[in-house]
Amino acid sequence: MARYSHLPIFQKAYDLTIIIYRYTAKFKREYKYTLGAKLKETIIEFLDWVIRANSERNKAPALKEADMRLERLRIYVRLGHDLEVIGIKKYEILCRKMDELGKMLGGWLKKQS
Repeated sequence: MARYSHLPIFQKAYDLTIIIYRYTAKFKREYKYTLGAKLKETIIEFLDWVIRANSERNKAPALKEADMRLERLRIYVRLGHDLEVIGIKKYEILCRKMDELGKMLGGWLKKQS
């Protein structure tokens, strides 16, 4: 069984997961169970795909799935900002973290080619 907790991308994604859970806990009820749930579900799926990629011989398919989840997460975060559920400072933090994950994921994918 492959270990994943040592992976920097896993650590960064885990940190982002904690941040998202904390931010969505403060969402208005109207958004907490819709957009908030989507944000949490998507970051958890991203973590799952990172774990899966680390344990697969051919990592590319799992990394592409992780990339799709990250793109969905970006869209949901932008939607939260546009709906004024996520403030500008929190939006900046989330975007920086997602960009960092995107670069790490891209590097990992490039390495597999």
